[in-house]
Amino acid sequence: MDNKEYYSTQTKLAVANFGKDSLPPELIISYAQVKKACIMAIQEYEKRFNIEIYNCIIKAIDLIIEGKYNDQFVLPLEQGGAGTSLNFNFNEVIANLSKEIYLETFHNEAKIDPIDDINRFQSTNDTFPTAVTVLLLRKLMKLEMLVIDLQEILIKKESEYENIIITGRTEMQDALPITLGQVFASWAGSIERDRWRLNKLKERVRTIPLGGTAIGTCFFAPKEYVFFAEKHLRNITNLSISRSQNLTDEIANLDKLSELANGVSLVAENLFKITGDLLLYTSSFVGELIHPNLQYGSTIMAAKTNPVILEYVRGLSIDIQFECKKISCYTQNGQLQLNPYLPFVVKSFLHAFDSTEKAITSFINKFIKLLEINPKKIENNFLNSKALLNSLIPIFGYNKVKELQSVFEKEKPSSLDELKNIIIKETEADKTLIDSYFDPINLTSFFKKR
Repeated sequence: MDNKEYYSTQTKLAVANFGKDSLPPELIISYAQVKKACIMAIQEYEKRFNIEIYNCIIKAIDLIIEGKYNDQFVLPLEQGGAGTSLNFNFNEVIANLSKEIYLETFHNEAKIDPIDDINRFQSTNDTFPTAVTVLLLRKLMKLEMLVIDLQEILIKKESEYENIIITGRTEMQDALPITLGQVFASWAGSIERDRWRLNKLKERVRTIPLGGTAIGTCFFAPKEYVFFAEKHLRNITNLSISRSQNLTDEIANLDKLSELANGVSLVAENLFKITGDLLLYTSSFVGELIHPNLQYGSTIMAAKTNPVILEYVRGLSIDIQFECKKISCYTQNGQLQLNPYLPFVVKSFLHAFDSTEKAITSFINKFIKLLEINPKKIENNFLNSKALLNSLIPIFGYNKVKELQSVFEKEKPSSLDELKNIIIKETEADKTLIDSYFDPINLTSFFKKR
């Protein structure tokens, strides 16, 4: 603030090595909360600070959590050292800001050391991964809620369109009748699995290595402090985080983050599949659904609407999948007792979560809520499709349907009623039977009306 630098030597050396940037505000909050929990645990364990200095340190950290000093965290996430430079940055800013608050409050100088005091009983290797866990849990919970929103609106459309029969297709060819509601149900099913996976991933991700210090052996960290730090962090974050029962594993291995990345990637894969289907349904050559007309489609073709939201979501989905693949590459490249690529993992996760949020939000608000159907096109496609003929096999048999195909191709019925009349004429079937057979439930479900 006021262009004053609260970071000092080690942060400046890191800037010289990796360049200057702005640390993401979400990470600033989560790391500051970890530091606050550690300071509270130190104080509870050994009353290291007199009450005045302790209060100034806590106030400094609270100001950082509030975002008042975001400009003091000047390092990029692309860095070597497993996050050590970030830890130095936090320690230096907290120490110098605490001393300034103490001076302004008590008109006297306080000795607060960034390492011996602010970083006491801590290592980058347990505090930074803990901050990352806090950050990713929050991102995961937010994504889970968006996926729930998407599932619910797809289910709503399933009910809305449950009596609209359309042409079902396999391998890009007409197959059998299906309701538009059933099409939406299939999409909702994949999103339901995403919802389940994300919920389960919260349990996997929530473990932290806090107290394990450098390599998970709890070097220099008293047992009581370790328990206190975990307790305070849970209270500060309101998250159901839990200290790992295998701290050496928690620090050395990041496979749980690769698992999380895979869960996010699967959301993107399902979005890509659904929007790919919708590109076909809204295309000129199928045209059964209508893409919202959100902007001009061309600078030279006036009568054109582009599927901009579907393309936007698909482009983001590809981007998300590649970011998640990068995470897996980073997580498999740890050596011995530490993976040094966690800062890179965080950068990719932030990008992936941000893009997934954009994709789902746009898909819901700019496409699904504005989606319209084209009843005439649905009917015309259905009447002229092989799906309708195939559906008659249970009544008339394979060979008779082959004969009916020739009749339909010659007479080209223009409505469902006209089609029914041709069937009755050619087969002498009972009209009540044909009407019942073409009921949407009877035609598309094993639950038959009587």
